[in-house]
Amino acid sequence: MGSPDAPQRCDTSPLAEFLKVDQDGEGTCRVSINPVHLSPNGTMHGGALFTMFDTAMGTAAAKHLTEGQMCVTMEIQIRYLKPIFDGDVEVLGTVMHPGRRIIQTEARAINGDRIVASATGSFVVLDREKPAPA
Repeated sequence: MGSPDAPQRCDTSPLAEFLKVDQDGEGTCRVSINPVHLSPNGTMHGGALFTMFDTAMGTAAAKHLTEGQMCVTMEIQIRYLKPIFDGDVEVLGTVMHPGRRIIQTEARAINGDRIVASATGSFVVLDREKPAPA
């Protein structure tokens, strides 16, 4: 069990809240494109989409944790396939392999009826307890 003063797991982050990302707590994120999501080109900014991938896959990975554990992003690879100009974007994250120390995930982003990006990610499982001072 984690220490009583350890931060509790949260299914959202201030960045996801700023971007108005809706989450289902299972590994799906949705957003309706608005000006805060856009790059200077008028397309969805890659960083905004990255945040959605990280959130969706991290939430899916967290479903495989036990009490007193947390997971953090080790790496994410994204393939941006098509530009997103407007509408809704949904990212569906799933776990490919729930390892004991590394959880492998994948996700895809959908805009309308087309897949616009895909990603894979690895999340490291850590104990929540703070290490003892040296």
